[in-house]
Amino acid sequence: MKYISILLILSWCLACHETQQKKNVEKKEENKSSISQKKEINLQDVLLDNQNVTEILSKYGAQNPETIVLISTRMGDIKIRLYKETPLHRSNFIRLAKKKYFDGTEFHRVIKDFIVQGGGFDEPRPSVGKYTIPSEIKPELLHKRGALAMAREYNDNPDKRSAFHDFYIVQTKKMTLPELQASAKEHKIKLSPLQISTYTTLGGAPHLDNQHTVFGEVIAGMDVVDKIALVKTDKGGWPIEGIDIKVKVLE
Repeated sequence: MKYISILLILSWCLACHETQQKKNVEKKEENKSSISQKKEINLQDVLLDNQNVTEILSKYGAQNPETIVLISTRMGDIKIRLYKETPLHRSNFIRLAKKKYFDGTEFHRVIKDFIVQGGGFDEPRPSVGKYTIPSEIKPELLHKRGALAMAREYNDNPDKRSAFHDFYIVQTKKMTLPELQASAKEHKIKLSPLQISTYTTLGGAPHLDNQHTVFGEVIAGMDVVDKIALVKTDKGGWPIEGIDIKVKVLE
């Protein structure tokens, strides 16, 4: 009986030990999950600067792979596909959209037969830091009609880094070959076969190629862009009647 009692005690202790080990493993997994969630929250809320922008946007982009966004205005909706080939710009736009940074901003610069530019604002915005985005200019991503690109600061910016919130959509309609050649001569650019084909069939702004990062394109709602391009503006291109923006991430 004595040995049986000892065996029972040992069996009970072993069971307790196994139970405790299981609890410890579950607690570790729970802590890992909690830490992971905290990291994700911090990644969304961290203030960006030119030192951490590449690292944070790269990590954020891996966690948020969406490419389709909707820009809503009083004049209609514009559906846009963001390019995976420009991961930092895509990530930045998705991040700002999810933070509702763009909501309440405006199309603040409208130039008919050229561009409509958005992301400008009068009211304070959510704090996201002060930064520019490394250039992701690619020769195959042209400023065709409907292209989405980022504005940039021209002062002391030899690397052509993009501003983080000012974006524009190219509205220019197609050109004849003589018009395209005249534009190329005026801006002292040499046209590639792809540019000639693109701008004489779709339209666009070839002189902006290799100057700004194109990171998406309109896939529905180009008629809305054309309507916005027709509004009355002041001398600086700001619409007389405001065109507020809301941006929603779709997929």
